[in-house]
Amino acid sequence: MNDNIARHIRFALLFGLITSSGTTLVAAEPTTSVASSDSASLVQKQTPLTHSEQWQNFKQAERFTDLTRCIPADAISESRHHHKWKVFEYETAEFSGKCISVGRESSAPDLTLKLGKQGWHAVYIGLSSITDLVRPAKNNVEAKFTSDSAYTRLSNRLNLGPQRRDMLEEVYLGAADLTDNDLQFSTVYQMPARIHYVKTIPLTNEEISRIRADRAQKTTKTAVATFDGYTWIHPFRPQNRADLAATFSAYRDSDFKTWWFQVGGADLVHHPSQVGNLMGGHLDTFPREVDREYVESVRHLHQQGIDPLKVAVEEAHSQDAEILVCLRAAGWKAAPPWEEFFMSDFYEAHPEWRCIDYDGTPTMHLSYAAEEVQDHLIEVYREALQRGADGAGFLFHRGMPMILWEEPFCQRFIKEFGENPRDLAEDDPRVFQLRATIVTEFVRKIRAMLDETAVQRGNAHRRLKLAVSTFSTRADNQKFGLDVERWIEEKLIDQIGIAWFAYYTSGLKSKSGDTAYYARITEGTDVKIFPFYVGWKMESANSLLQSVSRDYAQGADGIAVWDPNQFVTWQKGHNPYWPLVSKLGHRQQVREGSLLFKPTAIPLTRLGENHYSRWYPNTGF
Repeated sequence: MNDNIARHIRFALLFGLITSSGTTLVAAEPTTSVASSDSASLVQKQTPLTHSEQWQNFKQAERFTDLTRCIPADAISESRHHHKWKVFEYETAEFSGKCISVGRESSAPDLTLKLGKQGWHAVYIGLSSITDLVRPAKNNVEAKFTSDSAYTRLSNRLNLGPQRRDMLEEVYLGAADLTDNDLQFSTVYQMPARIHYVKTIPLTNEEISRIRADRAQKTTKTAVATFDGYTWIHPFRPQNRADLAATFSAYRDSDFKTWWFQVGGADLVHHPSQVGNLMGGHLDTFPREVDREYVESVRHLHQQGIDPLKVAVEEAHSQDAEILVCLRAAGWKAAPPWEEFFMSDFYEAHPEWRCIDYDGTPTMHLSYAAEEVQDHLIEVYREALQRGADGAGFLFHRGMPMILWEEPFCQRFIKEFGENPRDLAEDDPRVFQLRATIVTEFVRKIRAMLDETAVQRGNAHRRLKLAVSTFSTRADNQKFGLDVERWIEEKLIDQIGIAWFAYYTSGLKSKSGDTAYYARITEGTDVKIFPFYVGWKMESANSLLQSVSRDYAQGADGIAVWDPNQFVTWQKGHNPYWPLVSKLGHRQQVREGSLLFKPTAIPLTRLGENHYSRWYPNTGF
């Protein structure tokens, strides 16, 4: 990879996309709505606006449609080159212009668009869908204000229109003071993109004050975001600290002020470690290309002296967010073809501590009945916390089982009850009782380690927090030894994520957790509860608002979103994503439905030589 490519390969969070009306300086355009048909069933019925219509001066919007104004001018070309942005003339029914485009293999340099504006504006980027001959393809570009420290990754997520027509989508970048503040664009590794225009809307003094007040207040900053330790690195080839920092740029003004940051697995990590090990770190052949990209990226970062976990901690603190280092209960070893990629050296070294099922079948889990397993993870935590995180998290829903009928468990059962559990029924109450005792002992060890770490930092009075993900119901927890009520009573934990999507639990059928139960058992305590929502399972904005409102009514302290940067099922543009998801701590707006904006699409009528018609091209290839 040459230096030019490396310089422009950056990964940032999937900032939410929301289409708008593409207003001109004189009047608002007609829009083509793709809003969900169930929008009338919000908690409080409203007719949604487009995102730009929320601004008082939306009819005074100005659109920059000639992107050849970007500099440096020699980075823009009339033909394809890997180190250039290509120009296309384009037309819609209402306006025309010159867009700039890159392909998958681009190493084109960053561009700057001089806006020449004074004062605060809302800024939107007009991005086009990209066709893969006959169907929409993934596309991304990175954009930022020159005043920003990191890029934000943007994408058009619309389907193609009739006759395979490309559609423009307006993506909200943010509101900012544009005095001596311009726009910059950058490419994303192996992603095509077309930028058609930039739209700016002047804000009123009242709107500026409201934005500033909202960014400064903490009342709504109650949401939890998870990071899986893997997909913020693959497949975007981060090459430096700025690339990693871009992951978090969109969280800056969001309600996500608690980050449950996973380092990879149980003892699988992406930071330099003497205790854990890098996923696939010893391999020279990989199950998938993205796995190779992950390993090569982490190796490169380490060689440059960059610690990914330290960067994440620093970025959280720069946003006044708390970050907890999280481990996964069963993140030790995967089945083929990932048997040597997701593989713990500790797991390989200790077959005697692996879980054994009731019928004698071995499983690919390590048993927490072996104290050595618990102690090993305590050291993983202790090492990771040297980066300055605000606490730890243990994700039980990833996954069960932690204890079965292996020898360490059976020997302890015999010692405590005088019988071999293999001779008893699977559901003997004493089996569940001992599991709960063992898991609680592990949770106590984490709590003690956190308290010791606080003392070592010279701040024994500042409690480092412990978060746990648990299951939908009390019965699910009891089955696997999660004595949550005892943990609350002993003041071991601080935060609970209700993970209904845990394998082998009732939540997979109900698709919900018993929020009211968790509210009852935490009432009068400092423990906060967060029902989980899964980013890539959010199929309806309306149903999301209804569900979140219900959880708040049942006592939730906030909302936790698993993979908030991955809206796989929302990629067709039929629902708003980040502008809604990033503000779920705004309870009143959730109830009102005022966070829901009507998506729009602007069809292209011409792109270069392609005049869109019923006789669409590419049928000969």
